[in-house]
Amino acid sequence: MNASPDFAEPRTVQTAGHPVAPASAEINGNRYDNFVDAMEPSTERRRRPSPSTTDEYLHALPALILLDRLPIPMLATGLDGVVVYTNPAFATMLGHHPDTITLTGQRLSALLAGQSATPPRDCVTALRAADTVIVDWLHAEGFPVRSVISDTLFVRATDQILLIGVTDITELMWTNPPQPR
Repeated sequence: MNASPDFAEPRTVQTAGHPVAPASAEINGNRYDNFVDAMEPSTERRRRPSPSTTDEYLHALPALILLDRLPIPMLATGLDGVVVYTNPAFATMLGHHPDTITLTGQRLSALLAGQSATPPRDCVTALRAADTVIVDWLHAEGFPVRSVISDTLFVRATDQILLIGVTDITELMWTNPPQPR
């Protein structure tokens, strides 16, 4: 069975196309008059109309752009304990310049103060259970950054990611130290 020249040539990625009838060699006598989703290359580009309201603008923004713009430190990790995302505010909180240092790919145990020997999966379990517990992160200069974390933004048992917001309370602890009981 020989393929037509259309199948032998690599097609470039197209953003739009027009329906095309198959060549006679592509039908192979099967009486298929049209191929489903067969498209002819086109230079036409489809653009979404500019949002006309603020609500439409907000819905058009991709989630990562929104997370990057948040002034609240955000961290996402897989269930294996490997960091998959941090926003610039999180990197800054830990003393890293967000344009030069990436925390993506690091293990949670390397970012949590005093947890270097803890398996990364156990760090994920601890963060999921850390409702009102103070969590200490390791600053680039070696001192702990005290924080509280939000509930995870993904709550289903099937979610493969832990996404949390982090609130740095280090300065608050210096100005308002806990009173002895």
